[in-house]
Amino acid sequence: MRAHYTRSKIDDIRKKMSDLPELKADEIQLNNKESIAVLADDIAALRKRGYGFEQIADFLRENDFEIRASTLKTYLRGQNPDSGKEPKNNKKKIKKPTIENKKVAKVTVKNETKRQTKKQTAKEDNNQAEFLIAPDRDVL
Repeated sequence: MRAHYTRSKIDDIRKKMSDLPELKADEIQLNNKESIAVLADDIAALRKRGYGFEQIADFLRENDFEIRASTLKTYLRGQNPDSGKEPKNNKKKIKKPTIENKKVAKVTVKNETKRQTKKQTAKEDNNQAEFLIAPDRDVL
């Protein structure tokens, strides 16, 4: 069963949330990916000095940072803008415009417009609060 909350309860929570103090930089807990992002420049320097991902991962594990070399490599993919390489997954094949492609694009745009209109109508009908989830912070 879903829980339901009154508007006043939500307003109380909102007030309490806005009163929470900002965390200091040393109090913010980072997950592995965020931690590697912070260490990316230092890891890049080690790589330039000849260290491999396995050696760097071993060093991190020796210092109580549990990570595998393959995970480290994945987290660092696309982190270094100076490398001149683009991540493999970001290369898109662009087709030359043809009459068929133009027709498909028009149909797709019409369908998307219809979907958005339906969603807006549904939201207006519900008269319920809408909450947006903020994205995780990438930078400290």
